[in-house]
Amino acid sequence: MTTTASALRNWLRFGSANEPTPLSLRAGPLTMLFEPDTVFLRRICLGEVEVIRGLYAAVRDRNWGTVPAQISNLKSQISNQSFALAFEVECQQGEIHFRWYGEITGAADGTVKFTFDGEALTSFQRNRIGFCVLHPIRECAGAAARQTRMDGSVVECRFPKTIEPQIFGQASFRELRSLAHEVRPGLWAELQFKGEVFETEDQRNWTDASFKTYCTPLALPFPVEVKAGTRIQQSVTLRLADEASSSRREEAQMSVETAPPHVSYSLKKTPAMAAVETLELVIPSEPSCDLPEFGVSLASHAQPLNAQEASRLAMLQLAHLRADLRLDRSEEWRTTLSRAESEANAVGAALELAVHLPAQGGEVALGELRERLRATSASIKRLLVFRQGEPATCAATLRLARTELDPLGAPIGGGTDAHFCELNREQALGRFGLAEADFVSWPMTPQVHAFDHLSVMETLEAQPHALATIRVFAGERPLVVSPITLKPRFNAVATGADSSQSADVLPPQVDPRQMSLFAAAWTLGSVAALTSAGARSLTYFETTGRRGVMEKSTGSPWPQKFPSAPGAVFPVFFVLAGLAGFRRAAPVVTTTPGLVAALVLFEGTRRRVLLANLTGTHQAAILRCQVPVFGQHVLDETNVQQAVREPKTFLARADGTPQSAPGQVHLDLKPHAFVTLDLT
Repeated sequence: MTTTASALRNWLRFGSANEPTPLSLRAGPLTMLFEPDTVFLRRICLGEVEVIRGLYAAVRDRNWGTVPAQISNLKSQISNQSFALAFEVECQQGEIHFRWYGEITGAADGTVKFTFDGEALTSFQRNRIGFCVLHPIRECAGAAARQTRMDGSVVECRFPKTIEPQIFGQASFRELRSLAHEVRPGLWAELQFKGEVFETEDQRNWTDASFKTYCTPLALPFPVEVKAGTRIQQSVTLRLADEASSSRREEAQMSVETAPPHVSYSLKKTPAMAAVETLELVIPSEPSCDLPEFGVSLASHAQPLNAQEASRLAMLQLAHLRADLRLDRSEEWRTTLSRAESEANAVGAALELAVHLPAQGGEVALGELRERLRATSASIKRLLVFRQGEPATCAATLRLARTELDPLGAPIGGGTDAHFCELNREQALGRFGLAEADFVSWPMTPQVHAFDHLSVMETLEAQPHALATIRVFAGERPLVVSPITLKPRFNAVATGADSSQSADVLPPQVDPRQMSLFAAAWTLGSVAALTSAGARSLTYFETTGRRGVMEKSTGSPWPQKFPSAPGAVFPVFFVLAGLAGFRRAAPVVTTTPGLVAALVLFEGTRRRVLLANLTGTHQAAILRCQVPVFGQHVLDETNVQQAVREPKTFLARADGTPQSAPGQVHLDLKPHAFVTLDLT
């Protein structure tokens, strides 16, 4: 089967053949979206205030994997003030076969109810089955809240501002019968739960832009067996409660009736609406922060770079190349280090070495590594130290590493190679060796709990929260985020072996959006968010291959699932190319977060604006700047196929003559378009 031109264009835009369209709904003063493809009720809003980010039901296997949901028999009754949906959902994967019936109703008084009635058709191991409610961090972090627990007691509290560590059995929101938070003075959103015991975790621990209230407390044993024939029934009901007077509720109703509709990836539009809103961005004239150092990881497919690949990577002016050395695998780490040295020299980068010690010992291997690095021709940027079995690097491990590696003169630091969650927990329990670390390091990925386009883009809002939380205990130590990947590199919370996969299925570490404009837009959003939060160093993706910034010359092993062109760069390559040669920056603050990402770069008299459309719809933008634009590169669906094959030609298009006068620049941004503007 061949890929048609239109299908390939969609792959390069979204990393899939199409982008799903949600259903817009209303329950009196509340507006929301329902996504049949994900069975998510999303963005429940009161005017421009987001009340609930998401409400959905999930089947989670013994390794916390989410079993895909296939919806059928969707029936709907929708009016301008209320709605009723009914549908069936099939969850089938491996040994798991679970079927459930769902109903969602929205009443004119603002009451929304979601019911779940399911049955296990096979016996299997599960970690969780049932509802999850997502609370938005912008509106809820620090907001007043009220818990009603299973014993009837009421706890007045607040959602945490910095990220709360996840310590099993110590959730501050627990044993919930109901949970309410203050939407605005005197007006509360109340959730009532039936069928299970619920608790809340801070999902910013995994860079989700939400707090999550879920069923089955983590203090209970997992996984557990669900026998065939087991019936599970639950419901979640949302109501607005006005503590001051009924007139305030009427005022809320009237204000929403005159409010503008909502849109995709923001609180104002939905992907289903075609109207384009003009965004105004004011370009700062002075830098406000340092730009982080940028690097990539050594390719996990183990094939060395060829001359063309090395030449293209050298264009990015990378600060470092990350390589993971697992010292319990003697031949493997030596081979990896040799390849890393060669490729770092070829692309003009230093080495960022992640040194993984065995569960016990490691002194001899560290000594050998020290002598090997003393003889290297590559410079060493930093040494990240981890030990098997340690969720975050302890003080003793860092002291051992210092004893052996200090003579190299490179900074030595630690943290976690799993998720920020582990680092946050170990620090709270006093088990992270902060005092011994020159810097603190942890990885990031946007796909721990959700995988759709909107959820991935939403994580950009949460990324700075991790840095703000670490600053509380790490002070001025450099913050190193490494690596940043679209999918997790491994399952850090698995309780059993992963099921084997067939050869025609993408590995769980691979996301076809790696080759898309979507990934480029997300990456610029991540760079802007982490730059403004004060990150010192960022490592994005790999050199080549299915998790890289360009495809190998031999092409994709999965031409139907990952239809990249052999030897082509991926759109994210142009984001890193746009950052090359700059050391100072100023993030562009927008009044409509989630629609675009923008960053201004400074180096001497040079200025450059990088801008990306974070949405799957057209956006019109006006940039107000005090100097003329001399060069403009727009990468979008109209030219991406040619640009990824001929990156040097695309990057060399600017002719050095002014393309606009000082004042303003009008841009028509196609879905996930990436724009580079060179200023005087």
